[in-house]
Amino acid sequence: MKKLFTKQAYGRRLAARSAAPLLSSLLAFAAVPAVNAQDSGPLLDALARKGVFTDQEAEELRVELSAENNASLFASIAKGKATQFLSFSGRLQTQYAGIDTNATGVSSTNHLFLRRVYIGMDATLSKNFSASFNYDFAGKSFDKAFLSWSATAGSQEFSIDAGLRKVNFGHEENLSSGSLDAIERSGATRYFAEDNNGRRLGAASYRIGVFFDGNKNAASGKTTGIFYGAAITNPERVSDVTSIGDKVTNTFAFWGNVGYSGKVSSVSFLLGAGFGYLPGQGGVTGSNVTTEKDSLAVGSLYGSLKAGDFTLKAELLLGSSENDKIINTGAGGAIIRQNTSPWGFWVQPSYKITENLELVARYSYLDSDLRGVKVSDGVRSAPASLTANTLHEYYAGLNYYFLGNDVKFQLGYVGGRATREGKKSESVSGLRSQIQINF
Repeated sequence: MKKLFTKQAYGRRLAARSAAPLLSSLLAFAAVPAVNAQDSGPLLDALARKGVFTDQEAEELRVELSAENNASLFASIAKGKATQFLSFSGRLQTQYAGIDTNATGVSSTNHLFLRRVYIGMDATLSKNFSASFNYDFAGKSFDKAFLSWSATAGSQEFSIDAGLRKVNFGHEENLSSGSLDAIERSGATRYFAEDNNGRRLGAASYRIGVFFDGNKNAASGKTTGIFYGAAITNPERVSDVTSIGDKVTNTFAFWGNVGYSGKVSSVSFLLGAGFGYLPGQGGVTGSNVTTEKDSLAVGSLYGSLKAGDFTLKAELLLGSSENDKIINTGAGGAIIRQNTSPWGFWVQPSYKITENLELVARYSYLDSDLRGVKVSDGVRSAPASLTANTLHEYYAGLNYYFLGNDVKFQLGYVGGRATREGKKSESVSGLRSQIQINF
């Protein structure tokens, strides 16, 4: 059982009272079994009425008891002696996708599923050290897991993270999945960021490495000013967090970003750029196709503008990948390849009609430069069969915020069209919805 009072609290109260009247009260109190802090309120009130404590002293004791009780509970769940504070978080997203296609040989999508099931924890170890991890039970993968050291130089904060997290490339990719205005990220972002399947680049998102960030509050638009960052990571997008690498991945990728967040009158804006160099990540997947000599370079220019209830976001993504495109078959059936330069962009306006209701639209375009793209590479959950060269992706929907992003419902029309030479094309269209709970 936890003690009702700390020794220090007792000493202060004993010194403040004469011994005789207090003795009888304490003898009576001694006969009462010890109780937890949350059960001590009525007893403190009774002692205050008897004159043992003033109301103010009773309130001070409640605060001390609560802190002591929390410390005892905290000590029972945190094994690290240096840990000062723990916070837990979670996110649950349930989606419905109903997407039709004009393609032959594939079925339309009509399904309910769990999109994300996050459980996370943040630990403060000292003024400078903290740790954070988040696990997605739906995706069976880590969303982040790193140790962070932060400090201040002049009036500006900076931090160094070591572990698993997203690199600072791709503005939309680095927006929280819980605060996306459209239900899913754009087709251009998905093509650049998600894992290399022989078409997508896998050139952003999750990496294990060391990350430097300067003035993160400006990068998120919370304050104004210049922000910047750099990182050295493994070159491959994380699929196995315990991997020790191979002849292709036993090297480093390099990343950098810079931007400015400002405000003019009632209009706030953000402009930024990012780049990455990933040795061994060019080419396409498959045995004896991608080698350590095939590099991949990517760049991004992005911006956002907010004026009252209107917000506009946009991004241009550029890439250069070695030994991608098949140009002909050489003597003896050898495949001859050349470099490709995929590029794409997305534009997304949104408008809040009321505090709870928001309208969102988006258009996205992707040119794979003959590396290849399917509708499913840009429109999540979409059926696809044709490998094309370009992709158009559309979204129009509404968001209803019951409790801000903590309880949110989203509904939208999704569409996509993939085309290639010879006027061949494949299209999809349908509805997607999502209910989200953050805690």
